[in-house]
Amino acid sequence: MQQVVTAQHFSTFGVSPPNTRKQMKEKIKVHILHCGSARVDASLPFHEKTWNPISFTGMFRSNSHQVWLPVSAYLIEHPKGLVLIDTGWHTDVRVNQRKHLGTFHWIINKAALAEGEAIHEQLKKKGFAPSDIDYLVLSHLHADHVSGLKLVTGAKKILVSDIELKDATNNPMRYISSMWAGVNIETFSFEPSKYGPEKKSFDLFGDDSLIFV
Repeated sequence: MQQVVTAQHFSTFGVSPPNTRKQMKEKIKVHILHCGSARVDASLPFHEKTWNPISFTGMFRSNSHQVWLPVSAYLIEHPKGLVLIDTGWHTDVRVNQRKHLGTFHWIINKAALAEGEAIHEQLKKKGFAPSDIDYLVLSHLHADHVSGLKLVTGAKKILVSDIELKDATNNPMRYISSMWAGVNIETFSFEPSKYGPEKKSFDLFGDDSLIFV
């Protein structure tokens, strides 16, 4: 399932509306790609405070607290390159989720990925191959965002912020490093900016047209 986002929605995704005559003539398309869903305990995404200190795992909690959340990626057709943000679930979750996620993360969350929803399958339907991607930017390294990375390693550049990679290294229980092991990932830094809650951002093209905060 996919959706094309038009200019009036650009700011939601950190894509600025065109601000020059040249840019006005060159369209930017943002495609929302729904790459399955994840089932977790509601206390994990919504930070509910309960008597149970490990409620985020779903342990000692009723199934009534389980919620399904969408897993999405974003494909941006930009005049300066094809950009993919995040990768959704890997097709391995269709076969053996426990092996792919590891026992600890498998207890915390379950994946659902229908045929045709994996990132490489959706790219193919739109006429693209992984090698057509100029920039693959990982918003962060949690499983539902990076699981499908090895399906699109043909991307020309794969990027993640230096602070996120450091956090993943320092807190291995929160991440599944096997999902990016052996992949050539480059890092970027957030710089002082007028954008975002922390007033720091990363301007991919250096022209305010695609900004990460």
